[in-house]
Amino acid sequence: MSEPSLARACAALLRRDLTLAWRRRGDIALPLLYALIVITLFPFALGPDNALLQRIAGGVVLVTVLLAMLLALDAMFRGDIEDGSLEQLVLAPQPLAPLLATKILSHWLTTALPLIVLAPLLAGMLHLATTALPALLLALLLGTPLLSLLGAVLVALTAGTRRSGMLLALMLLPMCVPVVIFMAGAVAAAQQGLPWSAPIAWLGAALALLLVLAPLACAAALRIALDA
Repeated sequence: MSEPSLARACAALLRRDLTLAWRRRGDIALPLLYALIVITLFPFALGPDNALLQRIAGGVVLVTVLLAMLLALDAMFRGDIEDGSLEQLVLAPQPLAPLLATKILSHWLTTALPLIVLAPLLAGMLHLATTALPALLLALLLGTPLLSLLGAVLVALTAGTRRSGMLLALMLLPMCVPVVIFMAGAVAAAQQGLPWSAPIAWLGAALALLLVLAPLACAAALRIALDA
């Protein structure tokens, strides 16, 4: 197929996924409510020590966003498997990897982007220094797509498995450790007034690599799972 046909197919798929997500707005709100509840409980658990809350604010927000994304990870391809549209994507004349990259993008837009928009409020609830807020937002903008790309490969591998949410979490959490380390390192450096561009550069390099490799791996894993 020609490149314009592929572009139109990806645009139509993105529009379809965003429309379906808007019709199920409750699924979008669930990770946001989870993040709000978790952040709200920290001051009650640790006490009203602003210095302590400010010191741990960056890491708490990052881990909370990660766990909130895990709540919606299992649903990335679930609807497409149930209605048979995933098999149609595999049989489509367009290359499968760009189509899956579009689905990963739509999942990130409906799951991670609302959490990033909510992140300044979450950080403010824990008294994070305003000087560290740009580092936090940039780390989330680079780190959350990494989590979505890694998660998409694992979701594709377990596409034919029922109730795979716990299995996905167990497989994804070890893979998320380097991402969280670099994200937290950037925020911690910004809180201390140190340069924080190096961790951000590593996140950007990893994202550029996964943007190329993850859709290909996801397509191969999905074909294996559907043929099994």
